[in-house]
Amino acid sequence: MARHKPVSLTAIVLLGWLAVSPFAFRPVAAQNVPQMKPAAGRFLVANRRMRDSRFVKSVILLVSYGEKGAMGLIVNQPSGVKLAELLPDADQLKDRGDTVYFGGPVAQDGIMLLLRAETGPEGAEHVFADVYVSPNRDVLDRLVARDSDSFRSYLGYSGWAPGQLDHELERRDWHVTAGDADLVFSPLPASVWDKLIKQTDLLFAAGAGPRFTPHGDAGERNHSGF
Repeated sequence: MARHKPVSLTAIVLLGWLAVSPFAFRPVAAQNVPQMKPAAGRFLVANRRMRDSRFVKSVILLVSYGEKGAMGLIVNQPSGVKLAELLPDADQLKDRGDTVYFGGPVAQDGIMLLLRAETGPEGAEHVFADVYVSPNRDVLDRLVARDSDSFRSYLGYSGWAPGQLDHELERRDWHVTAGDADLVFSPLPASVWDKLIKQTDLLFAAGAGPRFTPHGDAGERNHSGF
């Protein structure tokens, strides 16, 4: 009777890896991953092959998305400029070191705020979880008066006309992922894109995920800078 050679531990591990690894049979696995729909409170993570140089390695928090267009703030690009430099009339900012972030290429003469609060202050709109957005100078003044460090300021914002973001998603410029308040306010903003792109690489390797189907069931909010 022929004797069968015992299966090595290495072979068992390899077979198990092939069964569960997202890299095994990549084209089939990727096609079965649903693309998350854009909505307020979700991240847009720039594809590794992002075509627009202004958004390379950027992570955008969408604050509105609907039939009238979309709006978001880049959360991982500190500008190196202090808020006190942009608002020299605010004496209460002189002793603070708040850095202004680059929110996007639209309306760069205005400042937007993202803040964390259990209850949204007057003049701010809820985005997701405990994160609120505001273009209101009074909100900033109240936060600074309380010596709060639970906010960030953004110069300009990222905006899309109706259908424009949907088109960019169809050509796979962006990955849509769930928002994370801790990443929005990460003390290491330069690491945020790296963290998220590694996660999305497992799901949308080489951009092979399913086609995006646009929809617009949420009304757009209007915002203006300070």
